[in-house]
Amino acid sequence: MKNSFIKIEVPEEFRNDNSGIPGTPGPVYATLGSLPGEILLQWDSIGNASKYVIEISKINSAKWLKLDIIKDPLYCITGLKPGVEYSFRVAAVYTEGTSGWSREVTKKAK
Repeated sequence: MKNSFIKIEVPEEFRNDNSGIPGTPGPVYATLGSLPGEILLQWDSIGNASKYVIEISKINSAKWLKLDIIKDPLYCITGLKPGVEYSFRVAAVYTEGTSGWSREVTKKAK
């Protein structure tokens, strides 16, 4: 049996880059929580997104760690090391795939 391939261009809203593609969460806001080592993330909800993926990185590090996959556009991170600056980014999950990453937001834990 001969294999056949179909070439399909991925729609802009599902390309994995940070160029402000429609469907990409943003802007993401990071604020200090009331407890030491606590940072709150918030962004505008996207109507057709079923979930959001949140990643964290220490400032000046190329390594990203997946924190969670959540339904609501609000997330509280606890247990961060005070005085350390962290970067965060968010992607929206759709039935067709995952958006590109939001612009990174940085915040120093208190």
